Amino acid sequence: MKQIIVLGTADETGAAFIREMVGDTYQVAALTKTEQVIQQLDENSTEIDAVVIHKPSVVPDVDTLLSYVHLNNSVIFAIPLLILTEEDYYDADKAYLKDPVLDIIYIGESSEIVKNRIRLASQIVNSASFSEFAGMLQVLPSLIYLKDAKGRYVFCSQYWHHLEHYNDPDWTIVGKTDMEIRKDIENARRAYESDLRIIKNGKGTSYVIEENEDGQQEFLQIIKEPLKYEDGRVRGIIALINNVTEQELLKRKLEKMSFTDELTGMYNRAYMDVFRNTITGTDYPISILSADCDNLKLVNDRFGHMVGDEYIRMAVTLMKTELPESSVICRMGGDEFMVFLPRTNEETAKAYLKSLHEAEDMFRIRNLKLSVSFGSATINEPGETLESAIVRSDAEMYKNKQERKAKM
Repeated sequence: MKQIIVLGTADETGAAFIREMVGDTYQVAALTKTEQVIQQLDENSTEIDAVVIHKPSVVPDVDTLLSYVHLNNSVIFAIPLLILTEEDYYDADKAYLKDPVLDIIYIGESSEIVKNRIRLASQIVNSASFSEFAGMLQVLPSLIYLKDAKGRYVFCSQYWHHLEHYNDPDWTIVGKTDMEIRKDIENARRAYESDLRIIKNGKGTSYVIEENEDGQQEFLQIIKEPLKYEDGRVRGIIALINNVTEQELLKRKLEKMSFTDELTGMYNRAYMDVFRNTITGTDYPISILSADCDNLKLVNDRFGHMVGDEYIRMAVTLMKTELPESSVICRMGGDEFMVFLPRTNEETAKAYLKSLHEAEDMFRIRNLKLSVSFGSATINEPGETLESAIVRSDAEMYKNKQERKAKM
């Protein structure tokens, strides 16, 4: 239970009245010295809802208390002061009704009126403190906002350039949803749908979005948590937006490095598991090509491994030239490659094999023609595993290699 301090005379008549009026809502402490009140405010400001001064015109050193509260009232220390007066002291006491004193209570008023005066005084000082706090938030690199239970903005610490009217001084975000203010409609839709899910299930979320405005790429981390009534109903959303562009670009660079073959710049074997998890129903049929460079040992023995490396890179150039941009080319190790072709049926895959073999004649190194053996397999719908298709593709590739050796 919050506390109200009553500063008054030794007879404690003021404290007795306040206790009778609001004792069911507040703990009421009676003090007779200004320094006692200041000490309590120093030590327990967060537990005190208000200070009521009974007949300030006769309280010794009351100006010290007024100066102390006026100086210290802030976002952290927000204590409303009220006067409690009687008919004979009204004219003298009303002179103190100025900042930081917010209202006058008359002995004899009803409990409802007394509680209402204290509540309103507390709201006024808290509102001023919130305004000060909002100003403080503007210096932070993060953006903080509040929304109501319909996904409409209630408060936003600052506007950012992804909004339609962010630089219009007469425009406000308050009362609007993301669908009404965001330039990027897709991100706006995602944000609004996320809000509705939080309001419905009461569970927070966190995700990263990409914004591209005026050629500037940015990544924003959105952290949202529900605000709830005591009975568990969601009353709104509080959220934090962090600019994580530098971290996200570094993360993507590291991911690319971890899945990229250093020699060829293509994907490596580790990327296969990543690719597997990206496959959706719209990717079928998926065709798989197995590739293996012929005569690599001959090239290494005759010209050295640096030329052999160039021979492997030449095979990659062949595949990039003849296969579509949607191809996922993975170097499995040595001179072996695996190529995944989403949305490619068996007939098309066979056509690609034909064009690859025909294009080999265009590639030579040290007067030695490039030679690559290929095989293919197609998965027409979900069910067959990549592994089984790779086995079939490899078998066809090895058959092609044997046929080529026989013709040499």
